[in-house]
Order: sequence, then structure tokens, then C-alpha cells
Amino acid sequence: MADDGVLRDGLRAGDMVIVTGGGGGFGRAFSLRLASMGARIAVWDISEKDGAETTRQVREKGGDAQFFQVDLADPAAIDACIASTIAAMGTPYGVINNASVFPRGEVIELSLADWELTLKVNITAPFLILKTLGPLMIQQGRGVVINLASGRAVEGTAKGANYACTKAAILSLTKSLALEWAKHGIRVNAIIPGQSLTAMPLAATPEAELHAHAKLRNPLGRIGYPEDVAGLAAYLVSADAAYMTGQGVAINGGAVMLP
Repeated sequence: MADDGVLRDGLRAGDMVIVTGGGGGFGRAFSLRLASMGARIAVWDISEKDGAETTRQVREKGGDAQFFQVDLADPAAIDACIASTIAAMGTPYGVINNASVFPRGEVIELSLADWELTLKVNITAPFLILKTLGPLMIQQGRGVVINLASGRAVEGTAKGANYACTKAAILSLTKSLALEWAKHGIRVNAIIPGQSLTAMPLAATPEAELHAHAKLRNPLGRIGYPEDVAGLAAYLVSADAAYMTGQGVAINGGAVMLP
């Protein structure tokens, strides 16, 4: 295989990776893990406090990170953040569309404003980010995109049709973009995490209850952690995943077993 002439590209030391929602949870874990592999991290977050803390932690461990504040519900803010990031750090090798919102409510009680906010942040923002950065990544001739979906995309969820719909859309965007960009040497995959100890589930359920539920439901008998999902991201950006694109990879302790 080593002599077949096929280029097996992956993250190289010095490559820049944009992580949206990099201020906490999965985003912070992605930032720390990829920085440990030599990536320069552009931490995007709406919270200056959280984004600055992730940046501090990356730098404390000897990595390179810069924080860029952005409201992903605002297309103009996205454009400005892309321009600032490119000016400061150059063209990204990787983009991790991690940021999302989850206003909860049954369909009949969910406001149009909450529905539209969920669409803007969870699916329109990734579309705009990739549409704008795409030409630069194509010119570069290499790159990786990771989009964060959710188990709710395949299971649905009560009091969360807005969120589930956007995460199902992320899976479709992933497959479509993988087909369009494969010829340019850019791989596009999605991660489908199960319930993990991040701010979103903790906002609705006490931590002890999350642990108890996971112990009963998951074949592996525990809840997920951001570091678990970051390990999968590390694989997907690496040369070990050079033959992998257009996939939605579930990591959920066996709670949902996809075909």
C-alpha cells in the first residue's frame, strides 16, 4: 500500500483548524485535542469569557490558539469573523461546525423566533461558513470538515423538533458536500454524539440523573464525555481517515446502533 502512489493526507503540524462553539463542551475538547496534535486553533464563540478560557488552556499546554467572537445567527458577523480569522491565521485546513442552540418546546408551543434561531445557528451558519471558505480550501487542495450532528437527528426528540430537524439537515449537508468536494481533496464527515456531559443536556437534567439514565440505557454503561468525542475528531482529521468521507459516525456508548 505504501508504494501505490496514493496521497493519504491528514492534519499536519501548523495546520489551522476553526472550531465553532469552541468556548466549552465538545468545542473546548476539540480545541485542546487538535492543538496537542500540532494544529493552530481558531476558537470561535459568542461568549468572550468562554472563548478566552479555551484559548488560555490551549496556550497553557503549549499550543497555538486565537479567539474570535462571533454571533452565528448573524450572517454579517460570520463574514466579519471569517475575514478576521483569515487575516490573522490564514486559510484553514479544518473546519469543525460544532456550535448549536437548542430552545426546547413542543411543536405546538415553540415560537417562530426560536424555530428560526435554531435554523440560523445550527444549519444556516455552517452553510455560510463552508460556502465562504470553500473556494479557499479548494484552492489549497486539501482539508477536512467535521459537522456535529446528534442522535436526535435519527431518533427524533420530544420538545426538540427544531433541534432534531437541523441535525438531520447537517447529515444531509455533510453527504452532499462530501460528493462535491471529494475531487478537490477535501473530506467531509459528521459526528453523531450521544448524550454527553456538556452544557446542553445539563441545562435540562441534573448530572446525577444523566449518569443514572446512561447506566441503564447504554450498553457500555456510562455517559459520554467531551474527550470521547474529541478522540473521534482526532481520527477524522488524521491521515488514518484518508479514505473516509460523507459519513455520519455515531459515538454514543451503543445507545443507538446505526446500520
